[in-house]
Amino acid sequence: MRTIAAAGLALICGGAAAMGQYTGPSITTISSQPSAPASALHIAQGKTTILPGDTLALATYGVPELTTTTLGGESGGLRVNNDGTVILPYLGTVKLAGMTPAQASKYLESRLKADGILVDPQVTVSIASSASQSITVVGEVTRPAPVPVFGQLRLLDVISACGGFTQFASHTITVHRRGDPQPITVTLGVDPKTSDETNIPLVAGDTVVVPRVGNAYVVGEVMKPQALPLSDNAPITVVGAISISGGLQYGAALSKAMIIRTTADRKRVEILFDLKKVMKGKEKDIALRSNDILYIPTNGFKAAIASGTGPQTAVEAAVGLGYLLP
Repeated sequence: MRTIAAAGLALICGGAAAMGQYTGPSITTISSQPSAPASALHIAQGKTTILPGDTLALATYGVPELTTTTLGGESGGLRVNNDGTVILPYLGTVKLAGMTPAQASKYLESRLKADGILVDPQVTVSIASSASQSITVVGEVTRPAPVPVFGQLRLLDVISACGGFTQFASHTITVHRRGDPQPITVTLGVDPKTSDETNIPLVAGDTVVVPRVGNAYVVGEVMKPQALPLSDNAPITVVGAISISGGLQYGAALSKAMIIRTTADRKRVEILFDLKKVMKGKEKDIALRSNDILYIPTNGFKAAIASGTGPQTAVEAAVGLGYLLP
């Protein structure tokens, strides 16, 4: 009897080993290298123009009367009237709307020199606050809202002003700029040392869109089937997804695990892999992508044993699988 049982088990193991295994395309991890268009790193604040309703900060070297102090657009700032003008000591009513801060600085210097008020005027004009000029942030940030333009703002400045990212935020961000038909795509990456490469300057009128990451779905023989939110800056692999889902059920068919993936042209492909080899490090772990379905099927033989209705001996198992006659 023992000889027959051993022969039955050998047949079972030999039959499984003889089966071919399709491992699908070579997939390891999702790239999260930081990137931003080179041109986007050199956008100057000069594109921001002064508009009616803005509050200006004016600094004139050696002339306190032509110097204002402002904090967040409160008292001490110089407000631009509805007709685009400001009233200044010595110069009277001056129209600055439509100029950039740099142009306004040069214009006031030329007026002070031409009117004989100063020999070598040094004037700096900046926009302290603007009710009409803001950067809009939408999507997966804590407090989506328009961010008033205070001087030169950068991408991480406005994200911080909105309370930072939510846990579902993608780190691939788009910036829509007036007059530019193509949005600016920025991938932040995961290394803080590379933040300068992607922390692009913004201008008034920009709209920053922080999209939501997708979900991957874990189903089948796991303890807690669920949807897992993915973060493109910290990918979740197959082994990680199974761990988050509480581990495997006893009845899992490890050699027949699969990922059902939707391609860019909306077709579904099945990526089969041997989960046992992945867990032992013999095959590369696979990073899940948005809308992936990680399916761990049931091993009917193990499931029958777990339920108490399966064969009680190796001979019965071999008979049940058709390797031996009853």
